[in-house]
Amino acid sequence: MRIPVKSEADALRFAYGSAVLIGLSIALGALVTPLVGVALFAGGVLGWVAYDISARDKDKRETLREAAAAAPPHEPGDQPRVLVISNETLVGRELRDELLRRGEPRPELRVVAPVLPSRAHYIASDIDRELAEARRRLDQTLEWAHTEGFDAAGRVGDDTPPMTAIEDELRRFRADELIISTHPPGRSNWLESNLVDTARAQLDIPVSHVIVDLSRQHVEIA
Repeated sequence: MRIPVKSEADALRFAYGSAVLIGLSIALGALVTPLVGVALFAGGVLGWVAYDISARDKDKRETLREAAAAAPPHEPGDQPRVLVISNETLVGRELRDELLRRGEPRPELRVVAPVLPSRAHYIASDIDRELAEARRRLDQTLEWAHTEGFDAAGRVGDDTPPMTAIEDELRRFRADELIISTHPPGRSNWLESNLVDTARAQLDIPVSHVIVDLSRQHVEIA
C-alpha cells in the first residue's frame, strides 16, 4: 500500500476527508440508527483502502524505462547493440559462451562493471584494489571481444550500484538487449536485490540472465 500522506496538501485532504466521513456517519447514526452510522464509516474506510491499493503510486518511477526512452536513436540497419552488466563474473566462461551465441554479424557490445564496495572496504581503504581488479577484468574481456570480432567498449562504474549503472548507460547507449551476469543464487547480492526481475519488469528489450560459477572454472586475471 502506498503512503497516503506525503505532503502538507495530502495531510489536509486526508484530514478533511476523515472529518467529513466521521461527521456524516454521526449524523446518519443520529437520524436513523447508530448501526447505520457505523456501517457508513466502515464502508468509507474500506472504500479508501480499496482505492489506495488499486491506485498506482505516482512517486514510483520506472527509472530504467525512462532512461531507455531518453537514449539517442541509432540508424536503422545498424548492428544490434547489447549492454552487458557484470563485474566479478566478467571473465566467466558462461558469459563468453552467451555472447558468442549471438552469432554473425557480431553485435556491438557495451560492457559496464559496477563496483560498489562495502563500508568495511571503505574503512580499510580497499576500494583501490577492487577498482584495479575490475579494470583488469574489463580490459581482459574487451580484448577477448575484439579478438572474436565484436565492436566492444566499456567502463568501470566507480561506486555505482548495478541498477544505477544500467540506468546511466541506457541513457547514452540505446541497447537492443541487456545481459546481466551474476554469481549463482545464494552467492549473488545482485539477485538478492531483485536486479534481474526489476530490469525485466521495466524494460521492453530482452533481458538475459547469465549465471557464472567461478568455483567450477579456473580463471586468471592477467
